[in-house]
Amino acid sequence: MSGKILGSIYFNLLVSIAIFAGATPILAVEQVKDLTEMSIEDLMNIEVASTATLTDTKPRLVPAAVTVITAEEVQASGARSLNELLVIYVPNLQWKYNMWEPSNLGLRGIINDRDDKYLLLVNGRKLNDHTHYGAVTERDLPVLNDIHHVDVVRGPGSALYGPGAVSMVINIVTYNAQTFQGTEITGRLGAIEEFYTAELKHGRAFDDNDGGIFLYGGIGKYNGADKHDSPQIYGFDFPEGAQMGWDNYTTPSDGTRQGHPLLHPSINNDGEAYKNLPPFKLHAQLKRGNWDIWARYIRGGQQFGWDPGVVTRAPYGWYNWLFLDWVHGNPAYITPKPNQFGYQQMTGFIGYEQQLNDNMDIDYAFSYSMLDYIRIINGNGTISESYREDNYYGRILLKWQPCENHRFAIGPEISYNQLGLQSPSLNEDNPFTAILGDMKPWSTTMYSLVGEWQWTINEQLTAFAGARVDDHTYTEQMFSPRLAGVYTPNEKDTYKVMWSRSVRMSYEEAMRANSLDPDSDSQITPPEKLDSIEFRYERQHNKNLDFAASVFWHYNFEVISYSGGSDAVIGNQKEWGFELEAAYHTDKTRLSISHAYTKLIDFDLEEGMSTFITAHPYGYGKDLAMWSNHITKLQAQQKLDDKWTLDGSLRIYWGFPGMKDLDEYNHDIAVDGTAFLYDTSWNKTYEGNYYLNLGLRYQPCKDLTIGLYGYYLLGIFDKDLNKRNTGYQGFRDHAPAVSVSVAYRF
Repeated sequence: MSGKILGSIYFNLLVSIAIFAGATPILAVEQVKDLTEMSIEDLMNIEVASTATLTDTKPRLVPAAVTVITAEEVQASGARSLNELLVIYVPNLQWKYNMWEPSNLGLRGIINDRDDKYLLLVNGRKLNDHTHYGAVTERDLPVLNDIHHVDVVRGPGSALYGPGAVSMVINIVTYNAQTFQGTEITGRLGAIEEFYTAELKHGRAFDDNDGGIFLYGGIGKYNGADKHDSPQIYGFDFPEGAQMGWDNYTTPSDGTRQGHPLLHPSINNDGEAYKNLPPFKLHAQLKRGNWDIWARYIRGGQQFGWDPGVVTRAPYGWYNWLFLDWVHGNPAYITPKPNQFGYQQMTGFIGYEQQLNDNMDIDYAFSYSMLDYIRIINGNGTISESYREDNYYGRILLKWQPCENHRFAIGPEISYNQLGLQSPSLNEDNPFTAILGDMKPWSTTMYSLVGEWQWTINEQLTAFAGARVDDHTYTEQMFSPRLAGVYTPNEKDTYKVMWSRSVRMSYEEAMRANSLDPDSDSQITPPEKLDSIEFRYERQHNKNLDFAASVFWHYNFEVISYSGGSDAVIGNQKEWGFELEAAYHTDKTRLSISHAYTKLIDFDLEEGMSTFITAHPYGYGKDLAMWSNHITKLQAQQKLDDKWTLDGSLRIYWGFPGMKDLDEYNHDIAVDGTAFLYDTSWNKTYEGNYYLNLGLRYQPCKDLTIGLYGYYLLGIFDKDLNKRNTGYQGFRDHAPAVSVSVAYRF
């Protein structure tokens, strides 16, 4: 067998290892061509950049559990949002609906009422909302064709990326002129859960092959699935009688019984866009020499379900139904308005890499991001939050390899926020708003220093040591260390042990309020802290079969969450779990399966605090309330011939015992006649969720691809198999739906 053929085989093997191990191969087109001329020994020494390290490293040595979702997998899934894409492919990740905020993602048992426990990045640039919510942008957008791949670092990551990377880091990596050349147009339409999208992307390399330009634009219309195809279900009987003396003023939801669909005329469609505005995304990127410049604009948002205070009869929901007209002297029935959130975000980035010598280079980065956010809840159209925040970010990172076995990376960062600003809001009736209580605009600054040392001790053992220090205006100084060791006794087996501390600040609005409170014991807000340890084993059994297993232990998690009207450190959460993964892949077949288990060990609640995370502190069970202890995920692909490909995915959430525990506790302590909201006699809410998707793709020629996708297909037989839990004994069923896509490349 020739060296060129061996080189080609080994290159494909290297990329497979990189993807399974969590590394992200970043290789120029001309480099890929030259790999076939390299020896196996040289190929084994190729090092790649990774989302999970600051220093370049070999694929199998990456000290983390990382899931890489490729562009081909994005297309195979037919995903209609980043939320949907992530829950298909990422082990031990859950997606939960919310009734007061946008929907939530969580990993390894860590989930909250806001998405503040993880960081969302685009090309390494953090895009989280600092003021109120967290990772709110990008996740709902139905236009995804700018994505080259998504890296998900499963586990703590603030030693690299800073405060907020508690449970995971999600990094969206876009196409550029090196990874996409030509022009492609894609159109999609969905039925039952109705949507329409159009996307165009273009990439062109410069004639001298020193960079290029990439352009992308996507727009959609998302009407969603109506209340008949995607019903909202509550596990209690709605109370009888207005009890207000105005029996002629009753809510249309009267008579809704336990487990029956809520058929109020104005209930929103599942997935319906904010104010029916078209979701929109623009991205432009220029690479030239050592320069990397890109700009991005997105607009999105969704409607979401009412909390029980809106939909139940008086007196429990009377203020939402009658209050506005009563104030104006006309206590008549008001048609409730949908809860919803909307946003727009503009980001610009300039990066430059300076090569000082063969062993040292410096990466410079400067970025600006503007986020405009609005949230409308309680069914009366009242704006709960509306504001703009501006973020300015700068970084200098020195990378140095003084000798063969040692690599260093170190550098400062600065992040400056202007908060509580007025902006051209997405609220049509009030185009300039800044609603954050009585707060006036303010600013904060965070200074940071980050570093990492990679030591190749010998051919079998590699060690990593990293740390980050963050100093913010309104919180204590934060320290995030990480230690890891990787052992490779042979060509097939890899053993990893990782210890880390991750931190998170509270919301900027909460820290600002605390700093202005004269009754506060301290104007400095303590951060959230997570100490954890993880053991991971990976085996490349042969060229077609891979295995991996992780065991994690969160032994000290000082949780910041909602309690009694404010956000504070409410207690210490301890949990453990494991994740098992296997992947089989040939030229025609791909099969991946994962199973995850997460179990609460203890939750030590602070005196005077309350929590919805678990009922264990109150003596009810020992499980997490919004988490399925067991999660199984399966993805499969079969190429039927050179034109037809069949894809499928199955997700099973086996049950929610902790949710039942919390409802039983709330039922037992209920006052003012609200115990009916926590009727645990109906077990449907606590049973498993089962999601089946299938897709069929046809490629009649290399430039044209046609796809047909089916979503949540088990709901054809029983809609409640498709339920997604919301709490309060409630859930909403996803609609069994279909979509068609057509992509043509010029």
